[in-house]
Amino acid sequence: MLFGATGHTGQLILAALVAAGERPVLAGRDRGRLTALAARTGLGSDIVVADLTSPSTLRGYLRPTDVVLSAAGPFRRLGPPLVEAVIAAGAAYVDATGEADFVRRVYEEYGPRAAGSGATLIPGCGYSFVAGSLAGALALDEATVDTTGPRPAFRPAALEDPARGLAGVPGDSAARVEVAYYVGGGNLWTTASAGTLDSIAGTFGVPSFTYRKGIVPERRPLVREFTVGDRDRPAVTIGGAEHFTLPQLHPDLQSVDVYVGLLGAGTKPIARIPLIVHRTVSRAVLRVLARQARRRPRHPTLTARVVGIAYDGSGLPLSEVHMSGCDPYDFTAGMLAWCARRARETRALLPAGAIGPVTAFGLNELQSGCAEAGIVRLSG
Repeated sequence: MLFGATGHTGQLILAALVAAGERPVLAGRDRGRLTALAARTGLGSDIVVADLTSPSTLRGYLRPTDVVLSAAGPFRRLGPPLVEAVIAAGAAYVDATGEADFVRRVYEEYGPRAAGSGATLIPGCGYSFVAGSLAGALALDEATVDTTGPRPAFRPAALEDPARGLAGVPGDSAARVEVAYYVGGGNLWTTASAGTLDSIAGTFGVPSFTYRKGIVPERRPLVREFTVGDRDRPAVTIGGAEHFTLPQLHPDLQSVDVYVGLLGAGTKPIARIPLIVHRTVSRAVLRVLARQARRRPRHPTLTARVVGIAYDGSGLPLSEVHMSGCDPYDFTAGMLAWCARRARETRALLPAGAIGPVTAFGLNELQSGCAEAGIVRLSG
C-alpha cells in the first residue's frame, strides 16, 4: 500500500514499482486524484481513501502480512498516524523520510511498541538515510579486526552467535564512524523538490542530536571537509538515521556523526548562524524556494555521492568507503520500491521493532539493492 503516490517522489516510486511488475494499492485522501493516477498507470480502481490526519480512517485496512510504503510528508505531521495504524495491525512499514526528528521518534517512541505488536518499522529508506547507512556499515565491516583469526563476515549484531565468539566488537575495531552526503551537478538550493524544501523548513528550530555512546543533543553543528572526487568539500553535521542504525550493528560504537554537504558554499556560513536566526529567517527563505521549485523543472544532471569513514579509538582512520550514482530522487524511488518488495518477500523473517536497512536485509543484499537502484561503491 503506497501513501503519497500523487506527489513528486511518490510518482517516481510508483513508476519504479510498476516497472518491477508490482501492483500497489494507492492510498490517500483525494479520491479523484488517486482514481486518475491508478487509471493512468493501469492499476484499475484498487485504491484506499484515508486521511493521514485522522487515524480512525485507516482502521480495518491493514493486515500483519501487509507492507505500507509512505512518501507522504511532511512526516513529522503525517507520519505518526500511519505508523500508529501499522503498529496496531502488526504490519511492516518503510518510508522516504529525511526528517531526522521523525526518524528519532520512530526508533525511540514507536520502536518498542512495534516490537510488542510484531510490526516492523524501517524509516528513512531513500537516499537519506539508506545510502549513508550502507556506506557506514561497509566502512565498519572492513575496519573490524579479529585478532584470533580471519575477520568474520559481517552480520547484524542481533543475529550473531555468542558461541562462535562473534557477539562483541574486538578492542582493535572501529570506535567512531562518519558519514557524509553530497550531490554533484548542483546544490540543495537549486535542485531540491518543493516537498524536500518544505520538510527542511520544518526542521529549523527543532533540536538536533548526535551519537556519543547514546543519543545526545547537539548544541552546535560541526563543520569539516571531506575529499570527494578531486577536491575537498565542506559539510555540516545533522541528525540522521545512522545514529540509530549503525549502533544496532556495532553496539560498542562510541561516536557517530552524519554530515551533509548539499549546501555548497553556504555550508560554513549557515552552520555559524545562531539557532534563533534559523527559526525566524531560514524557514521563510526555504518556503520561498519551495514555491519557486514548484515552477521549475528538476535538475537533469545530479549525481549522488556518499562517504563513510571508520576510525579507531585514537582517531586513526581504519577504512574509507565512497559511493556514487544517479540522481538522489531517482535513487530514492528505486530504493523504496526495492525495500518494499524485499520486505514483502521476507515479511515472516523481519525482526519486530524499529530496525535499520542492514539489519532488515543484510549487508550484501542491501549493497545489491542500492546498486539496482543506482548507487554503487567506487573502487580505489
